[in-house]
Amino acid sequence: MTFDKHLPLQERLLRIDHIQARRFTKLSGTTLEIATEGIIRHLRACDRMDVNPDTSAVREIIDDALNGRRVFAETSDDRRAA
Repeated sequence: MTFDKHLPLQERLLRIDHIQARRFTKLSGTTLEIATEGIIRHLRACDRMDVNPDTSAVREIIDDALNGRRVFAETSDDRRAA
């Protein structure tokens, strides 16, 4: 499966899993910000490693956002403290 880096986030999510894309569209406010940040980090890591994004990882990111948790791995190129 090929994922185009230039697609909007919603379209990339739809290509990964339509259920998670639908869950993502229902988010708002802080929950949306947390999920967006986590999913973008996941997609960047997948692009960097040249692997397909993981549906279960996206589901966990959305679940964590719904619970108010920012959970993601730190990378060496992070410019902000987590």
